[in-house]
Amino acid sequence: MNGESPRNPFIDAVRALAVVTVVLGHWLVTALVDTPTGMYIDSPLKHLQSLTPVSWVLQTLGLFFFVGGFAAAHSKTPFLTRLKQLAVPTLLMLACWASVLFGLILRGVDQGTAWNIGFLVTTPLWFLGVYLVLLAMKPLVRKLDEHSWGVLVPVLLVLVVPYAVWWAAWQLGYALARRRIPGPPLLVAGVLGYALLTTFGGYPVSAVGIPGEAVSNLNPPNYATLALAFAQIGLVLTIAPALTRLGTAKPAAWLNRRALGIFLAHQSALITVTLALSAWGPLPGLQQPPDHPDWVWQRLLWLPVCAAVTWGWLRALRGRSPRRAAPPPEEPGPAPASAVRTPVP
Repeated sequence: MNGESPRNPFIDAVRALAVVTVVLGHWLVTALVDTPTGMYIDSPLKHLQSLTPVSWVLQTLGLFFFVGGFAAAHSKTPFLTRLKQLAVPTLLMLACWASVLFGLILRGVDQGTAWNIGFLVTTPLWFLGVYLVLLAMKPLVRKLDEHSWGVLVPVLLVLVVPYAVWWAAWQLGYALARRRIPGPPLLVAGVLGYALLTTFGGYPVSAVGIPGEAVSNLNPPNYATLALAFAQIGLVLTIAPALTRLGTAKPAAWLNRRALGIFLAHQSALITVTLALSAWGPLPGLQQPPDHPDWVWQRLLWLPVCAAVTWGWLRALRGRSPRRAAPPPEEPGPAPASAVRTPVP
């Protein structure tokens, strides 16, 4: 089993949920708008503020790092092996897009359009950098896990290193592999923290960045991002029995084997569809400005096309997509259970 432990259905369900929501989030709030002078990036969140709560549900990167920490606690895969598993498909995908952009520029596409395409392709890749750093930090994460206050180290570090937000979620996942963590306290603290920080702390209400806005909760992450991550982690722990049942289903297993591959390819799929159909555009819900409510429903109709093209990208990478980049174990780690109400030791 490549040095990995058996699967844990709860972690399978959380990872499947995280990858689906992140992909849907990008596909629903990202638009590459086609104009006579080129393509620019826009978002319905910029025009339709009533959609802001959707960002709280679809921005689930904290859950990705949470399950990554849990899996890392049991993984025996050497770091260099994991690095190769991630680097090969990533470099292949970047090489494909470098060729496409070079061809577009030769055909006279303006530099602004080329820059926006390159930006959307590479934006998800920061995840891999943080993921690999956290994998390399396993000895420190393990040392901190020996203390009940271990997670406070990355929490405090967010003051000077914003990306420590993801370390905090990772540290909680690592802790879950050894002990039970009560979900409701995390859920309540996260929800209250997010409400207070966005109401009185000056942080944006949206969980994701909005084109044109000076401040974003993701670039870089901040304490509002951390509060949302804790709220989501607390929620999945609270409903752990239901998620455990969900994790035994075949779709969850399929998504888990391809989670990071899908994460890498989904943005490329959206751009591929947008560019391939630009000659017939601007098409509603695809290349048109997302400045009216109908755009959301029109975009929903394009999601099956984006899903099919994502699968095509995975096939094009010849199976080199990371299929078990964060495989989850079963016992001997304690099963997560929201029924436990005692504080974490």
